[in-house]
Amino acid sequence: MMRKLFFTLFLFGLFASNVYGQDTLAYKSKMQIRVLGGANIPITTLMQGTALDYLLQYDDHSYNWQILSLSYFFSKHWGVEANIQASSSNKVADRPHDFFESMKLEYGDRYSVHSFSSDYNYSENILIGSIPKSYIGVVYRLETNKFYMYPKFAIGMTSFSTDKNSVKLKELNSNNEYEVSFSGNKSKNHYFTLAPSVSFGYKIFKQVYLNADVALSYFKTDIKFKKDFRNLYTNESVVEYFDYKNDVLTLSLGAGLIFVLK
Repeated sequence: MMRKLFFTLFLFGLFASNVYGQDTLAYKSKMQIRVLGGANIPITTLMQGTALDYLLQYDDHSYNWQILSLSYFFSKHWGVEANIQASSSNKVADRPHDFFESMKLEYGDRYSVHSFSSDYNYSENILIGSIPKSYIGVVYRLETNKFYMYPKFAIGMTSFSTDKNSVKLKELNSNNEYEVSFSGNKSKNHYFTLAPSVSFGYKIFKQVYLNADVALSYFKTDIKFKKDFRNLYTNESVVEYFDYKNDVLTLSLGAGLIFVLK
């Protein structure tokens, strides 16, 4: 089923060549740069609706923009493309606060909950985006004098960080104190990603095209979280493990411009 989703867009573009072949072809450009912004819409999700979600600098729903996207056509129909994307979500910036609120909701009826520590870097994630992605792939080109369609298939990397966070609990009507700490099996996550897509649009000028993109991306995570509930007086602890091992499939929609360099 998933394999069919990967290649649907690519096969659709090849099928469309029967239509495009009826018009005068205009394969003149060799190098293109694109400016694109859009939205990521989850088909399958990584988030599980628990407090552990707030330890991920990732969000299933996010906005993306291409920092660099360059295509080079070495023949009439075929080319290669490389691009670097940044994605961000307003929810990521609220993760430390949301984590603390979830701890108060879970433990507030029995304990006084105090914020303890977090390794979340607010300024870093606002500046560079929370989910950088990079791709390189092949492009099949279908063009007329006014319209174009570029089916593509790319491989790349999706990256995001996993935070550590802790809270202190003081038992109500007692002197007992506890620490609840959460950590992932790794702080930096880099996942091999498959990304079939198609770009299509209209040539408004000789060197400027209106562009729309539809893309699928897939990667599989292997995150394991550790929860340590520790009595600060006796140093006794109860340890639990939680898996975030998901197949993450995302639909991305974007629009922008293509500039022909030569």
